[in-house]
Amino acid sequence: MMSVPYMASNLYVQPSQAANRKILVFSLLGLVLFLASEALLLRSYVRTDTRPPSWDQSIHMEIALDYREALKEGRLSDAWYLAPKPGMPPFPPAYHLLLTRAYASADPAHAALWINWFYLALLSVSIFGIAWRFRPDETALAAAILFTASPAIQDLLTTQLVDLPMVALAAAAYWALLASDEFLLWLPALAFGVLHAVGMLHKWSFFSYMFPAYLIALRAFRDRRTALIMLVSAALSAALIVPWYSAHLALLPSRLVQASSDFAISAWSPGAWLTYFRQASDSIGPVVWLLGTIGLLAPQYRRRREQGWILLAWFATSYIFWTVVPNRQLRFVLPGLVPIAVGLCSTWPKAVTWGAVVLQLFGMFNFFGGWIGPVKLDLAFYTLQFFENRPPAKEDWKTEEILRKIEAERDPATPISNVTLVANDTYFNAPTFHWMQRRLGLEHARMRGVNRRLCELSDFVLLKDPKVGPAGVVSGLPEAAAEIRDPKGWFGKAYEEIARWPLPDANNAILYRQRRGLKKPYAGKFLVYQHYTAGKVVIKDLTAVFGPWDPEKSVYKTMSLSVGELDIRGLILNGTNIDLVGVGFIPIMKKEREDDWVDVRLLRLERLRIKSLDVGAAELKAFLSLRVKGLVVDEVALDKTVRIAGSYNGKPVAAEAGLQLLDGPRRLKIDIMSVRLGGLSVPLSIFREIKELTVPLYPNPETPFAIELPGLTIANGRLTIP
Repeated sequence: MMSVPYMASNLYVQPSQAANRKILVFSLLGLVLFLASEALLLRSYVRTDTRPPSWDQSIHMEIALDYREALKEGRLSDAWYLAPKPGMPPFPPAYHLLLTRAYASADPAHAALWINWFYLALLSVSIFGIAWRFRPDETALAAAILFTASPAIQDLLTTQLVDLPMVALAAAAYWALLASDEFLLWLPALAFGVLHAVGMLHKWSFFSYMFPAYLIALRAFRDRRTALIMLVSAALSAALIVPWYSAHLALLPSRLVQASSDFAISAWSPGAWLTYFRQASDSIGPVVWLLGTIGLLAPQYRRRREQGWILLAWFATSYIFWTVVPNRQLRFVLPGLVPIAVGLCSTWPKAVTWGAVVLQLFGMFNFFGGWIGPVKLDLAFYTLQFFENRPPAKEDWKTEEILRKIEAERDPATPISNVTLVANDTYFNAPTFHWMQRRLGLEHARMRGVNRRLCELSDFVLLKDPKVGPAGVVSGLPEAAAEIRDPKGWFGKAYEEIARWPLPDANNAILYRQRRGLKKPYAGKFLVYQHYTAGKVVIKDLTAVFGPWDPEKSVYKTMSLSVGELDIRGLILNGTNIDLVGVGFIPIMKKEREDDWVDVRLLRLERLRIKSLDVGAAELKAFLSLRVKGLVVDEVALDKTVRIAGSYNGKPVAAEAGLQLLDGPRRLKIDIMSVRLGGLSVPLSIFREIKELTVPLYPNPETPFAIELPGLTIANGRLTIP
């Protein structure tokens, strides 16, 4: 009897076993052909594109380089407790350990994209497997193509981000979960446990796509057999996850909260719940997005309908979770949108399904070719966008040339040359420069961002002019650029342009270096202020004694400061005496009087000697209560150690730490000795990564000068130097 998969009445007749095998073989061959096409497109992309990695991409590439160097040098402890990048949480190691393989290539940024292709293959096979369970015919191939060929996935394929692995692993984990028949079968259940762990070891947010799986795990307790299989699967997953997460527990939560607040928009603000709807419509394709979501809401699965709710729950819980999270980027929710492809193919007629496939395939080739689009279709209630694309481009952003110029122009006598970057654009930003520096082995010049004092202690300033970057990410940079361009300002007196490069976006990169041969900023030998304010620093009874001037370096060889009272952001220090060695500065004046200074900008400092300093327990108590939000300090004791007791967000808290000076290299060690929260002792093992904090006293990017402390004493309620 001839099998008829679909009739006009939408009835389904099960194909024969032989026909089923034939469909499976041809569908798998189609999947191989699709993946081969993706490989050819990627090959063309990496041969054409010359742009450097962008913001987060560069960070991931640098983390992989950190791992590579630590493992190559046998520093296993450093690899395990890898220092996170500024302002970012520590990343689980799985993806970055794979990225280390890219550094075997002469072009690691492009080699990393080939690692993405293997994740793309995993994603395609997983979607095919899921779709085949619900509809074992050629539309399983259609489902894999519909989602994987979308501009959103093609964009992730060509970027060095962990997000494509997250999409692939989420799909693979759900395929294993479905295949286990909700923890009824051993092998797929164990595979789910492993895939869940691998996902969590790629990124902490993997759990957010697994809420339906956790519900199924709880339901497994209703039957003894499924309970046993589930517990073994969970134990296997936990055994793989717990070691890394327990070792990084002290830093991870606070950094995650900080990272999730980027570009924060409240979940209750108007339009927040449509943010991902609009983004997905543009980047997945409006036809697939709309038909797929409708298909999930009104599915017509041909078999295993009892499992259909899992796909809808996977989609819905992911969408809700990432809408509540303030930082909304489509790549974060994308692992939860996979079910739309299965919903579309399982619901709509084949003609509609394959028509959508043709549209997606054209969009895939157009993504790399950039022949048309984006094309916008304005409707009365919504604007549809088709054919989002990002073709490769031969663009030289001069990153390597600029870094080599800085290396050639820097003073070789200084261990570190800071460079203030006044820009934050897609291919011209601090993470990109950081990564390129590391890759080229140029360790002396360090890129840093603009602060309230613009470029203090920076030998160089690099400006992208006139456009410093997209409006949403350049807070404070336009003001800094205006200060640089001001012909009557202090910057022009302190810095001079030494090079400029045209950039692909019709802007210029301008490199400034501190002027050489500057005149002595003050003719006298003494300067006295009863009250002096610089930013958030308030000084009372300041006496400055100037030593001889070195015209070659444009610095005072020595300078002594004596301060009666020093207020730094609310921390009161008394009896402060400091010697500065090799200090250069430029005064900022309101009036044309040599001694009428509003502020100064430090240009250079070789060594800072703190001869004496005194801070009391009462002053430290007031400072901590003021600076740490939610902390109420009841007591601070200074007697050999620093002990603090109080409450944090209403819960009792106490801590004790010791301080000591160490050599090789010179640094201040802060050893956390005990922590109590809510009356319970917190195991110090969870603080292992930050238990022994160290403050470098040797030159580093934050303080590019040596700090000398003759000694440190904690006794009788005071911390004193010496």
